[in-house]
Amino acid sequence: MSAAGSAGRILASGSDAVGDAPTTTVGVLSTMVEACHAAIYVAATAGGALAPLGAPAAVARQLAYGAWIAHQRLRDDLITAIEARGASAPPALPAYRIPAAPITVTTALQLLAQVEDTCAAAAHDATAVLTADTRRLAVDALGGMAIRAQRARLAAGLPPATATRALPGT
Repeated sequence: MSAAGSAGRILASGSDAVGDAPTTTVGVLSTMVEACHAAIYVAATAGGALAPLGAPAAVARQLAYGAWIAHQRLRDDLITAIEARGASAPPALPAYRIPAAPITVTTALQLLAQVEDTCAAAAHDATAVLTADTRRLAVDALGGMAIRAQRARLAAGLPPATATRALPGT
């Protein structure tokens, strides 16, 4: 996820600049794939950090696992859509910088919510460019991301009012 220079955002390894927003179907789908790659990495990192915490981390581990699976499925659907257009999807990077180590249940849950917010922004931006089935894919993804982010916030004990809007920028 390239959002360097933005404090607290999940960053692609070595990424230091934000480019112009893509305006083609393949461009916005590729941006969503990049966000999914980062979300998969973050969910796996959070889940791994939560594993030794035992029973108190059970709900958080379940949320991390659910996010990991959801983003893998979305990534696969996005790659299929990109390849159907004769293009290649961007590969995952070997590592991603994350803003905080998920060393406690609360920090892991906050990180999961944050990555869902970042992915939701990419999905929201994509809806302005996409049409038909690809737009439906982005809208469905956006809804899932908003729900997962709110579940993570609530599990972390944050008040419901801390949720970001499901349609950022509106």
